[in-house]
Amino acid sequence: MTKETGNEEGRLSRRERFCRLYDFERVDRPPRWEAVAFWGHTVNAWKAAGGLPAEADVNEYYRIEPRPEVPGRLGFTSMPLSGPAVETWVVKEEGATQVRQNSLGMVWRERVDGGESMPQWLKFPVENHEDWLRKIEPRLRPEDHDFGDLEQAAARFRDNEDPNGLYLVGLYAFWRNFWGEERLAYAFYDYPETLHDMARTWLAMHCECSPRVLESTRVDYVFFHEDMAFKNGPLIGPNLFDQFMAPYYREVFAHLRGYGQHRFILDSDGNNGLVLERFIKLGMNGLFPFEQAAGYDVLAFRKEHPHFFVWGAIDKRVLLRTKEEVKREVMGKVPALWESGGFIPAIDHAVPPCPQENFEYFLELVRGICV
Repeated sequence: MTKETGNEEGRLSRRERFCRLYDFERVDRPPRWEAVAFWGHTVNAWKAAGGLPAEADVNEYYRIEPRPEVPGRLGFTSMPLSGPAVETWVVKEEGATQVRQNSLGMVWRERVDGGESMPQWLKFPVENHEDWLRKIEPRLRPEDHDFGDLEQAAARFRDNEDPNGLYLVGLYAFWRNFWGEERLAYAFYDYPETLHDMARTWLAMHCECSPRVLESTRVDYVFFHEDMAFKNGPLIGPNLFDQFMAPYYREVFAHLRGYGQHRFILDSDGNNGLVLERFIKLGMNGLFPFEQAAGYDVLAFRKEHPHFFVWGAIDKRVLLRTKEEVKREVMGKVPALWESGGFIPAIDHAVPPCPQENFEYFLELVRGICV
């Protein structure tokens, strides 16, 4: 893409820059969203080695720009429940881990020694139709939703210069949060009507609660959390997607378009494969993070989908290697993707504990190319 005339930061606001880039229009540079998160160990190691000031905020230090989430408590990784607060307690101590349980019946093991890892989920609150009806469904009624201090908070978003995102939990993630991946896989066959009932609830919550948010503040894109794939493929097949997910996503997209929304980003790690193709036919037009460990050929994907927004695609693993490998990764993708438009170069997940100079070299390269 051709550099706009003007100073180093260009003439565009951060919001204008994002919106124009997403819509495949000319911009001076991409948003500074090259890293969405850093491992705590990464930042601590850099500070301990003197590479970062002890009190520094790593995003501010590297001029990573904000990604504001509009208020309204609509949920991203999970949909908030009404009623009593969900309580959590420790069931037992096991060396460097604790087994915990909450009042919905979820049980999990997590590290308590400062190490970073995903929890090990041991039990989920829904195992059958009765669990859904008794524990969860009564606490997901649009009329009971708590929007928080929406009006006061929304005023801060109406005139800010950043792109504002409406962050919503996706349907697969909504199911998985209550069933767990293994039980959910069986539920498509053992409890299909329960999943449809849950999907109708998901749709009602989004369609009946979001208008108050969309009418109160500016929203520039909608970001759906799903995480519905692993290295070798999606966690739901295309036929099940067509039967259980497509009808509800079709409706939620139509609803959002009625409020002027058209930038829909899927948040899903892994190799989304044929399911991503199904999403694209419904109107999903962006994806983060294009995880390279899952084998994505992002250049081939862009040829197949020249107007699909690409955010990510830079293999986090190369940061653990050499500068030469960092350069090879960046130069093999970024120039071509940037030239074709609709692209934000970014590490394809949180920045791992890597040499600081490698991350800084990555930033130097992409910020030098994308002008």
